[in-house]
Amino acid sequence: MINFFSILIAVGFGYLFFRIIKPKYELSSKSMYFGRTFLAWSLFASTSFYIRPFVVDQNLNNIIYWLMMSAPFAIFAFIFGFLYGKFR
Repeated sequence: MINFFSILIAVGFGYLFFRIIKPKYELSSKSMYFGRTFLAWSLFASTSFYIRPFVVDQNLNNIIYWLMMSAPFAIFAFIFGFLYGKFR
């Protein structure tokens, strides 16, 4: 039962980050719009997978692990989305 709730909370945090970062309407810059959209999706995915250990055991090491896994993935996704919007 704890596993179910930890997955539910992790996906909830991922969705929260997704809603905060994703632009609500297309920005004037298409490249920035795609960059933020890709960033939002990458944070949703990485948070859903990597924040679960923190939900089970609230420890600073678990947050650092999530940050170490999410930050490079998010930066790469933003750059990829920015370039995709730039050359689309």
